[in-house]
Order: sequence, then structure tokens, then C-alpha cells
Amino acid sequence: MVSIFNDQSLFIRVFDISPIGMALLTSDGRVNMANPSLCNMLGYSEDELKTLDFSFYTHPEDLDADLELWCKLVHGEMDGYQIVKRYFHKSGTVMWGLLNVTVERNLQGIDGNDAFISQIVDITEQKKKEEEYKRIEELHHLISNHSQDVILRVTPEGVISYVSPASRIQIGYEPEELIGQLAYNYWHPEDLHRNWLSNDQSDSRIYIYRLRHKAGHYIWQEAHSKKIRNAAGEVQHVISMGRDVTERVHSEELIRRSEKLSLIGQLAAGIAHEIRNPLTSLRGFMQMYLKEDLDGSKKLRNDVMIAEIDRINEIVSELLVLAKPSNEVFELRDVAQLLTHVTRLFEGQANLYNVQIKKELEANLPLIECQSSINQVFINVVKNAIEAMPTGGEVMMQANQLNGNIYIRIRDTGQGIPFDEINKIGNPFYTTKESGTGLGLMVSMRIIENHNGTMRFESEVGKGTLVEVVLPVDK
Repeated sequence: MVSIFNDQSLFIRVFDISPIGMALLTSDGRVNMANPSLCNMLGYSEDELKTLDFSFYTHPEDLDADLELWCKLVHGEMDGYQIVKRYFHKSGTVMWGLLNVTVERNLQGIDGNDAFISQIVDITEQKKKEEEYKRIEELHHLISNHSQDVILRVTPEGVISYVSPASRIQIGYEPEELIGQLAYNYWHPEDLHRNWLSNDQSDSRIYIYRLRHKAGHYIWQEAHSKKIRNAAGEVQHVISMGRDVTERVHSEELIRRSEKLSLIGQLAAGIAHEIRNPLTSLRGFMQMYLKEDLDGSKKLRNDVMIAEIDRINEIVSELLVLAKPSNEVFELRDVAQLLTHVTRLFEGQANLYNVQIKKELEANLPLIECQSSINQVFINVVKNAIEAMPTGGEVMMQANQLNGNIYIRIRDTGQGIPFDEINKIGNPFYTTKESGTGLGLMVSMRIIENHNGTMRFESEVGKGTLVEVVLPVDK
């Protein structure tokens, strides 16, 4: 040992007290000396280790790699190697070690042979943490890659640093298209009234807002967001999970609109009855007055008055439709025949406006149980479509069956309606026509609601409007 170490007592002292497992090995891999740390690490006494070949306490799956490196070291092809491997403790448990082996050649230290020094650091806890981290990472990727919710990570400034693949389905963007972009660039301008990241001290929130789809339209998203802080309390990043709640928002809007229609109906009933009675008297007296006007000098003026009274009476009639539930019997009717009938009704007006009405109706559509009032819905929609194209255009009527429902779509190529105005359709007295009242579509929506159906609108300024009516085959 003197030829290897200048101070043998110092080496023995370091060897004995080292927290790292150390051993001096012979060229055949057997232990010549082992320190207490190595004995504690493997559970064997020094005398027991001297009787064992290192393959005995090496995990079989790591043995070949270790033997290959050991042979190269013994044959002079390298002066040392390092490897992470598993060891069997005497108790049978498995531990991980970082093994470092070096050689001092042609020294008179161990029987005149080369001296092989083995050092082992116990990294079992580190490997457990690595395995746990790997498991968490795999779980994260599994959740992220298969979740229908969009998982987002943004910086405190709102820049997207990670987005899950669900972005493809929800808003049409590939994840790599969004990374590095400012998240707020995709929000609807009306929803940017409050910057939670910089202005709010709360660490979590739930917020519903509109998000722009790659195709240009907006969806409603409900996001659950949480700020992640470091030990100093500074926001490192924000994790957000966003769910598409467009259908839910639309359903809630339909419920609110239904409640509003019911309230308006009750109000309309009272107003309509109060107006209709004096109107009847006024019209009767006006007709008597006309008969007394023998020279007809007042006929033109009185005709205008009669026409206006009839116009008021027409509005009152529409208000009454809102006010009272229809007691008409539900009967089986042919949708194709209903749409054909509406087409014939508007042939004259369509020619006058230079509008072509086309139909694409699926063959053998089933009959549906409905009231004759359903016809008024299609009349109102087609009339609006034609009047939206004063310089000519095309009305396309389509009908097909899907999942127990009949989908009827009426599309025009008219002026269109601004996106922000679409939600106002069906509100009382909202109209885009100079002489309209807005009650026609309001009545139509009430009729469809009474049939357990839905009515949906899509529109783009300059390109036209789509009205979709969905009716159940079985009421």
C-alpha cells in the first residue's frame, strides 16, 4: 500500500470514514478491502463481501453492461468507467448506485497487481424521485393528450408557453401555432375588460368568455385558472383548463328567451285586448263615415286611415299569438309538402325581386307531428330572406333527417346581419327592416318551442343568413 499511497494511515482513515461506499478489488472482481459505508449500503460484513463475486449482488439486468466495462478496464482498454446500476441488499431489497471504478496500474499495492478502486454512491432516493417525476410526466402527457379540455400554461404577461392538443378540436389551432402568442389576442374584445393576471390578487378564478376560432367565429369557453407562485410569492406562470361551453350558453340563452317570451306574452295579452276593442269601434265608424262621403272627396285620406287601422290590428293579432298557447291538434304532416307549398306561395314575390328559390330535400323524409302553425314559421323565414335581397339572389331550402330529428335549413345570399346583432333576433321589435316589427320571428320561435324544436341563426355581413330549424320526428 505504501507504493500507492504516500501516507497509508491517512488513506485508511479516509477510506474508513468516507460516506461513499468504497472497496479495493482484485483483477477477478473480488473485494480485497471494503469500508463500513459499503458494508452498511449492501448489508454484508467485510468478510462476507470478500467471499462473494460482485455478480452475486448485482441486478441481472445490469450485469452484462458492468462486466463489459470491467473487462475493458482489466485488459487495459480504459483507465476507469462510471455506470448507474442496481444492487441487491442482503435483505433482498433493490438499491440504486452510481458506480465509479478506476485503476492504478503496475503498483505494488495488492499482491503486486494493478489496484482497482471502486466507489459507490447510493442514489436510491434520487432514482425514486426520478421515477416519480417520470410517472407524473407520463400522467401529465396522458391527461393533456386525451383531455377534451384545453390545458394552457401562460407567463405572468399572458404569453402562451404550452397548450394541449385539444386546441385543434376546440378552436382549430395546432399547439405550435399558439405557443409564443399573447393569449388575450384570441379573446373577444368585449371580454377584455379585466386583466386578472396583473390586476387581481386572487390566485384562482373561473371565467366564461368568448374565444376566437381559427375559422373566424367565436366559441364560449369556461376556464379554471390558477396562478403558480415561487417561494418568494412571485407568479411564475398560470395553468388554465378551458372547456367549450358554447352549447350550454346557447341553451341558457334559450331558457332566458323562453322566460322572456312567456312574460311578454302575458303583457301582450292585456295590451292586445285593450287595443282591439276600440279598434273595432273605430273601423266600424270609419266605414259608416265613408258611406256618407257621397262625392268621394275624402276617400283617399280615409283609405289610408283604414289601412293603418288594419295594420295595427295585424300587430295586435301577432301579439295574441304570443299570449296564448295554441290548442290546435298535432297531426302527421309531410315536411317536403310544407316547404313546396311555401315555395309556390312566394313564386310571384321571388320573381319580382329577381330571387331564385331552390330546394334540396332528402328523399323519403318521415312525417312529423305538428300543428298547421308550423307553416307560418317557414313563410316568415322565406319572406325575410327574399326581402333581404332587394337586388336579387338565391334562397336555398334544405331538409334532411339525422339522429331522430329533421333539420330544415333556409339560406339566403342577402345583406347579412352583424355578428353582435344575431343574439337580438327574436327580441320584441328588433328588426333590420324599415317597416318591420320583429314580431314575426318572435312568433316563429314561440311556435318552434311549442313543437319541442330549436331555431338557430348564422349570418355574415355581405354573404347572407342561415336559419336552421330542428324538429323531432317523434313529438
